[in-house]
Amino acid sequence: MRCWPCSTLAGKRDTVALLLGYACAARVSELVALDIADVRETPEGLLVTIYRRKIKQSTETAVPYGCIPATCPVRAVRDLLTDMAEASRTSGPLLVRITRHGRIAPPLTRSGKEIGDPSSRMTSDAIADVVARITEAAGLEGRWTGHSLQRGFATAACCAGAALERIGRHGGWADGSKALLGYLEEGDR
Repeated sequence: MRCWPCSTLAGKRDTVALLLGYACAARVSELVALDIADVRETPEGLLVTIYRRKIKQSTETAVPYGCIPATCPVRAVRDLLTDMAEASRTSGPLLVRITRHGRIAPPLTRSGKEIGDPSSRMTSDAIADVVARITEAAGLEGRWTGHSLQRGFATAACCAGAALERIGRHGGWADGSKALLGYLEEGDR
């Protein structure tokens, strides 16, 4: 992640969005729904409770430590949570809006009334923008979206020899998912 500024609160948040989204094979809507309480550190890494929309149930997704500290989702989450705690944010959304001054954004208001998510939760579109900005900064070609996190995990896991059933369960796909099979067939081309 050398091409992306990871030292700021926004940079750390964006790093977590990319690394945790990929490691959990999360849909963007599942990623933005995560609260701090949904992420627990264990001796082996993280245990992330994700509500999987497609199968309509919560799953416990294990995320191990990465081999390279700069791209380790466990270390990235730990760094973000430390900074958020220093900003007095120890509960609520994991991925929050950050102001241009580097502070957690207050609730949005229009004409004195709160609009949007009062907890400063990021939107799915904002996460998609993060993915596009980071991949562009890294010089990656092609079109990268928030959907690339889940699809990329499935393709990489398949190339590494993981069983289809295991990939599907990790990413919250229903057994025999045609969408998952389609990703893997496209990855073979």
